[in-house]
Amino acid sequence: MLIFRASLHTTIKISNSYDMLLTNTTNSLIILVNSLSKAEKRYFRLFSDLQNGEKNYLKLFNLIDENCSSEILYTKFCRSKSANSYEMAVKHLYRTLLDCLVKLREKQDVQTEICNQISKANILFEREMFDEAFHELEKAKKLAITYENDPLSLLIGRTELRYLNALDFKGISEKLLVAKQMKVHEIVKYSKNLNQHLQLYEILRHRLIYKGFSRSDKQKENLNDLVLSELHLIANSSYQGFEAGKLHLLFQATYYLNSGNYKSAIRQYQEIILHFEENKHLIQNPPVHYLNALQGVLESLQIAGLYDEMPFFLSKLKEISEGKYSREFTLSVKAMHYLYEQNRFMQTGDFQSSYILRTEQENFFQKNILSLTLEVQLKLLLYSVIHAMYTGDLNLARKHMKKITRSGKIFHTLPSYKTVRLVNLLLQAELGNFDFLENEVTSIKRRLGTDRQMYTIEKLIFCFTSSYPLPLYEKSKRKLWEQLQTTIRSIKKNKYEFRLIRVFDVISWIEYKLTSKPLSEILIKKRE
Repeated sequence: MLIFRASLHTTIKISNSYDMLLTNTTNSLIILVNSLSKAEKRYFRLFSDLQNGEKNYLKLFNLIDENCSSEILYTKFCRSKSANSYEMAVKHLYRTLLDCLVKLREKQDVQTEICNQISKANILFEREMFDEAFHELEKAKKLAITYENDPLSLLIGRTELRYLNALDFKGISEKLLVAKQMKVHEIVKYSKNLNQHLQLYEILRHRLIYKGFSRSDKQKENLNDLVLSELHLIANSSYQGFEAGKLHLLFQATYYLNSGNYKSAIRQYQEIILHFEENKHLIQNPPVHYLNALQGVLESLQIAGLYDEMPFFLSKLKEISEGKYSREFTLSVKAMHYLYEQNRFMQTGDFQSSYILRTEQENFFQKNILSLTLEVQLKLLLYSVIHAMYTGDLNLARKHMKKITRSGKIFHTLPSYKTVRLVNLLLQAELGNFDFLENEVTSIKRRLGTDRQMYTIEKLIFCFTSSYPLPLYEKSKRKLWEQLQTTIRSIKKNKYEFRLIRVFDVISWIEYKLTSKPLSEILIKKRE
């Protein structure tokens, strides 16, 4: 009896593991299908029309395309097809989709084309069609040089030497052999230099994302190790191709942005974009570094308050969002475009344009919000809160803020969450939740004390919210406004204080609450 129970327990355990594996495969399949662009879905259906036999996988594809969850998917599939064929359909659809995307990539991706030419050369060489093999290899080499694909250039160079070695170096002099070897050596040397440059840029971006931007000159000095290493690489590099130039400009621009030198950052980012425009054939698919450059220049312009300069770069973002890239990538670009556009309208007092944009885009992002990163999700909610506060709809602001606070701790480690907490202080002060204010200020101060120094603007928010409920008489309000002027002047002189102001203009908000001026009028005057 004990043996039977043990056997039954093992069988149940194996069955549960199998079900979990099938569920994971189904979830992966759903993610893959949902990531397809309209063009890719159309190509897949054309691709499947060429296949023979029963196409249960196509039925499954159509169900997923209708936004069915993994639970509903199984039920709907079994209504018209056998339950036993579900697992096979899931696996077959996953494999067929990948094969289809690889096939489609052959027509769009130069790297795939080069790899195919190398494969053709290998096949021809195995069949002792040596001249034809070298011809295919030469075609691959020209493409690799044109598109500055050093890893494949290295592979082509080594393949050519392997062919020559197999043919006992027939018809080639020692001088020419050494020249070919040296060319391979140069590619290895350049690739090593490029990889070191890329490592420095990646470390710099990692520090910015997870440690935040510099809050003082002392924190800026913590990046000196990376700056010196980057300068050393540039000084000792003999080759300056597109990739090397791109990484150097990206590193410099990112460093300037972090250190508060926004004019230099803008200048560097503009050079990067020009660099890309002059070498469009070298832009990646998807254009990640090009997107980083556009994001960097828009971030710099936003922090510097140069909102009139933003539309040109926003139009470049829109061009990317309309490109033939994966659904997730285009969705993230659309969200980025919306956030910068929305911020530009709000911080310049154009609340009408802000409202129109929000009305046009709100439903779209609500439907697709789970496909965006947590940081972007948080920013979308935060901007909804700010828009509602700027336009005086405190109930709507509270509704959006609750969506953030009720989400548990999923947002707590994100960079924008620090801003959320400060904006929430101002909102709760307006709503009259004074007990919350006291506890939250203590909590924020404790957090700021452990991992970074406090901004003066954060001190200003703590001081201002502690004065709630605000005085009823205009004279008392003006007196409070005058008392805060010393702190406000200090903030305006400090370049490290601008970031929070460009997301939520705390100074203009306080002026609005303590004077009789409308907020839109204050923001418009500041812009002028």
